Amino acid sequence: MPKGASFPSSRIIRPVILTAFILVFSLGGQARAQKELPEVIIATAVSTLAFAAVWVAEQLKYFEQEGVRAKITVAGGGSPCQAAVVGRSVNFCASSSEGLILARLEGAPLMAIQAHNRTLTLSLVVRKEIAEKFKVTRESPLNDRIKVFTQLKTIGATSPGAVSEQIFKFLVKKVGGNPEKLKFVYLGGTELAPALMNNIIDGFGQSPPGAETTEAAGKGYVLISLSQGEIPELTDYPYEVLMARPDFVDKNPKLATAVARAISRGGALFHSNPQEARAALRAHRFSNPQRLTDEVFDLSSSLVKEAIPKWGDMTEEGWQRVLNFSIGAGILKDPSKAPSAKEGVLWTNKYVGKGP
Repeated sequence: MPKGASFPSSRIIRPVILTAFILVFSLGGQARAQKELPEVIIATAVSTLAFAAVWVAEQLKYFEQEGVRAKITVAGGGSPCQAAVVGRSVNFCASSSEGLILARLEGAPLMAIQAHNRTLTLSLVVRKEIAEKFKVTRESPLNDRIKVFTQLKTIGATSPGAVSEQIFKFLVKKVGGNPEKLKFVYLGGTELAPALMNNIIDGFGQSPPGAETTEAAGKGYVLISLSQGEIPELTDYPYEVLMARPDFVDKNPKLATAVARAISRGGALFHSNPQEARAALRAHRFSNPQRLTDEVFDLSSSLVKEAIPKWGDMTEEGWQRVLNFSIGAGILKDPSKAPSAKEGVLWTNKYVGKGP
């Protein structure tokens, strides 16, 4: 020690040591608490803004606040998402409700426990030159726009039986066309927009921002944005839902409640504090500025926000609309075999409860 120097006073050393000890103990306790949270795996069908409530819940750590650590993956379509739940490789699947009906018809054990979207939000886009060829715009009569779909050579969809396929069959049937003549290719979620922009497919249907991205690039043109409510029978029903195996949620009710509440809180924020919800959504990895321009994000988020419910509970009337769409789209080929829309058959509010 240099001459004239002295040790720091013990009155200074002791508080410093005590503060450091408390800080280390606190951080260690937080790490242990985080580590001890039970983990669940959630798959979403695709990475569109139709799942905005899920992304906000993840970004704002609502899952952890509800007592669960959520690992979220993208399955690349409704069918693989549901198959992963049935096969127990994931615990929950966020996907469209009519896909659940198709899965149940095929014997898959699935139950909807939460709804995070109440309107079919698909944007139906065709290559720009096709819209120009038939001289149709978004202001053209609805039937004129739908008839363009009957002239498409190849339509892209995420997976067989997915809503991205069934919506075209449903609409073409409405104008007297033959859905069986439509030709589909199944490309998953991320490849639809690039396929259209490279003239591989003529059109596709997907929730924002996929279709809107092609229009911003000057390659596509959105003929119908279903989130705007032009087709009443495709509104006011549980469109995107959280589904799970009934035996899993029966055995793990706390996990089911935690996940259902976290996503419902993510959706509720769009109503209680839309600015905070928008900021969280913009910061999420699926919609940050590196992926989406401000123009595309603003348009896409404005199209889906009104479709997000104030809470994730469901009704029998809403599920009857899902069944009606499934019949109209040909998913349910024999209406007499349609399952009941009553709670406890396809869906339950047991875990999500009522909003605050």
